[in-house]
Amino acid sequence: MSFLNPWGFLFALSIPAIVLLYLLKQRYQEVEVSSTYLWEKAVRDMQANAPWQKLRKNLLLFLQLAAAAFFTLAIARPFLFQEGRSSEFIVVLDCSASMQAEDVKPSRFLLAKREIEGFIDDLLPGQRVTLIAAGYDAEVVASRSGDKSILKQRLDEIEVTNGQGSMEQALALAQALAKELEDVRIRIYSDKVYQIRNQDIESIVFNNEGKNFAVELVSWSQTSDGTVVLSKIANYSGEDAALAVECLVDGATFDIREVAVPAGRKADVYWTGIPADAKRVEVAILDDDDLAVDNRGWTFMELHKENKVLLVTQRNVFLEKAIALRDDVNLVKTAYEHAVDLNGYALYVFDGYIPSKLPRDGNIVIFNPPPKNGFLEVGEEYVPQNLRLSSHSRYARLLDLVNYEGFNIAKARRMIVPPWAEAVLDGGQGPLIMAGEIGTQRVIAFSFDVHYSDIPLKVDFPILIQNVLAWALPQSVVLESWFYAGQEVHINLLPGAQEIRVTTPSGKEFALDPSYSVVPSIDNHEVGVYTVQQVIQQGDEREVLESYFAVHVPTHSESDLRAGGVMSDMGQPADVRSDVSGLVKELWRYFAWAVLAVILLEWWVYQRGY
Repeated sequence: MSFLNPWGFLFALSIPAIVLLYLLKQRYQEVEVSSTYLWEKAVRDMQANAPWQKLRKNLLLFLQLAAAAFFTLAIARPFLFQEGRSSEFIVVLDCSASMQAEDVKPSRFLLAKREIEGFIDDLLPGQRVTLIAAGYDAEVVASRSGDKSILKQRLDEIEVTNGQGSMEQALALAQALAKELEDVRIRIYSDKVYQIRNQDIESIVFNNEGKNFAVELVSWSQTSDGTVVLSKIANYSGEDAALAVECLVDGATFDIREVAVPAGRKADVYWTGIPADAKRVEVAILDDDDLAVDNRGWTFMELHKENKVLLVTQRNVFLEKAIALRDDVNLVKTAYEHAVDLNGYALYVFDGYIPSKLPRDGNIVIFNPPPKNGFLEVGEEYVPQNLRLSSHSRYARLLDLVNYEGFNIAKARRMIVPPWAEAVLDGGQGPLIMAGEIGTQRVIAFSFDVHYSDIPLKVDFPILIQNVLAWALPQSVVLESWFYAGQEVHINLLPGAQEIRVTTPSGKEFALDPSYSVVPSIDNHEVGVYTVQQVIQQGDEREVLESYFAVHVPTHSESDLRAGGVMSDMGQPADVRSDVSGLVKELWRYFAWAVLAVILLEWWVYQRGY
């Protein structure tokens, strides 16, 4: 037998207290007499009033001691283990965005935390819990702990996310941990049903078939009639709905429409007449539902800044025309002899020439570098053959949609790849194209003269040059403007950027390190619009450029709140639910009944005059 509340034995101190009271109890009886002949009993009366007498047998004393003993055992909560006892538990808590739904009150997530807290309160001595939070990544927040206060503290620190969550990763982690333990049971708290093969699990589900509407897409396009915004509205409820949908342009209401969306279907809504100078369009569902976080979506019409590009060449019509295809490029040309003390350009293109002092305020593209140039190590000429893409290179996108295998190059020079660069296209005896970064400066080098190839005659040439410009002269701070919560975002440092600041939807502002051409990834957990400000310095000109990107809920996985959408990749679904109390047999109720029985018996004895 074991005890859930050993401190209850302190009540056993009442047993000696009862005995003490009987030792001090006066034992005489008052009797009226008609004469004084009973004075001889005076001595015995004095003995009856004297304290610390010899304890005599008394039925009431024994009953009171029994009642105190039974009550002590009852509050100590004795128990016996039953068959199938588990000493180890692994608790997995789903922290995905759908757990924010309020179809159960106060929400699925808060109710799940409340039930886990109750489970922790009911833990038995010797039982331990491993707590896993399935947020953006699966995380073990408490490992094999039996300390209830620590478990509750770690549980309280877990927060629900706005993203897809990591239940599969968390279940795989739980399964791996379970293999190392004996007598382990896995408890899963989620709004979906899960089962792990060959594991003893309990799936506690919080799902009341909530209704939900979502903005699944907002995008824009430029037509002959002006800017058109497309939004896609989804109805995940079981009934048809007429929704009030609002379109806001730069934060101000532009239009409100009533959109009919059948149950379980989606509707495309087009917004025309968007002002030409609009920067941001937001589409919002105004009707209430059980998951509010996916009721808004954003898109941005980013205005591109004009970029000054310097082409240093003796004459290269092919490059001039290919570069000029970018409508945000202001192309300036100059000859070798005038290319001194260069500064003030976003991009420098050197054709057959490298200055003795390279500019430091813009990115660089080099074609046909001459020998002994002081920057790149260039060797003898050779005829490229068997062109091969270095697919492992992070710069392989420079050749996206380019049929490089059809290139014919008469001659190229061997180039040694410096530590800051990677080979992109290999010509058999050295790289034909290499790219890399020197601090914030992006550099691309071509080891051949385009005049000694058929590349300019192919449709691939303008594609190649535009790929080069897209990397060396980025138009946007991010490649996309639509991200999901928790997704990594890489910020492109614009040419000449000296400072970079990001403001979150809640107004929190933080600075990023501008020491790299691509700022290290940012984990974006808030849903809404992020503002990116870059301070640009080109020559004597200094300006602040502002860009935006938006973070949304992954509606494809989180917006359907219906239980019918539940699927399990870990095995067949199961809805098993149990309680810790089912693992033990508590005996306190029996002792409580015994206390009541003894008290009733004592009352009966007292009434009988014993």
